[in-house]
Amino acid sequence: MTKPADAPHAAGHALSHAYLPMAILWLIWGCNWPVLKLGVTEIPPLTFRAMTLPLAAAGMFAVARHAGETVAIPRAWWGKVAVLAFFNIAGWNGLVLFGVQQLPAGRSAILGYTMPVWSTLIALLVLHEPLGRRKATGLVLGMIGMALLLGEDFALIGRSPFGASMVLGAAILWAIGTVLLRKWKPPIAQNALSGWMMLLGCAPLVVAAPFFDDTALPARLADLSWHAWFALVYNVFLAGTMANLAWFTLARTLPVAVSGLVSLPVPVVGVFAGMVVLGERPGTAEWLALGFVLASLVAVLWPAKERAAAAPTAPD
Repeated sequence: MTKPADAPHAAGHALSHAYLPMAILWLIWGCNWPVLKLGVTEIPPLTFRAMTLPLAAAGMFAVARHAGETVAIPRAWWGKVAVLAFFNIAGWNGLVLFGVQQLPAGRSAILGYTMPVWSTLIALLVLHEPLGRRKATGLVLGMIGMALLLGEDFALIGRSPFGASMVLGAAILWAIGTVLLRKWKPPIAQNALSGWMMLLGCAPLVVAAPFFDDTALPARLADLSWHAWFALVYNVFLAGTMANLAWFTLARTLPVAVSGLVSLPVPVVGVFAGMVVLGERPGTAEWLALGFVLASLVAVLWPAKERAAAAPTAPD
């Protein structure tokens, strides 16, 4: 049984194993925003996800098998896994792709990553997780960074209320899914759980695609550009498999407020990646935003690491 004196040590241990998943998440999901924009320009949004998610799920199952993990889910957990799939996969992917069609990729990423605000508030109500001074400071600094990135684009968002509402709705659904994942703590290996969530979560998107996507893709497969094919491959192997594994690892092992905040560099990378794709250069606002986001991470992660190192380990 974990003793009270061991709690800071356990938190520090979890963070020390989170740095690699963080780096994977920031780079792959950040770069995926302009990649998504390329993909849904030629492929209808729900069809795009209906094509990529099942293949990404198959990748997760292959990783689980290679690691010697069972992919079976206990019968009593099927209902909860389906709920997790709806909020974390179906809701997020279904809404955010409609938003990214209406808004610039980088700005869509910024709105999507208001998720830490919603997840922190929901966690306070559902999990009773203490916010604390450092987490609150990190949250405020991170949101200042997001506001700086939006800058004058508040007017652009106002001209596209449908796109903005879709992305904000996706962020709220993702926040609910993150809190439920932390609350329920499914006794299922991570690779298998991620695979099943993606497979179950794509089912509503597959059903909805013929009704909401007004373009028949099969007749156009041969006409897709290499940009669209690259977006499909990227979203299967990198954004779909590798980055999802990194994210769900963080979401299951870190407090909700912390896991939400460590995702904040993703939209910053997304804005810079969009600029690279478009041949633009970062301005003062982008560099200031990056500074605020990094400061928010320091506020949350660095003191926790110090406490873990300073805390005495309870004798056995």
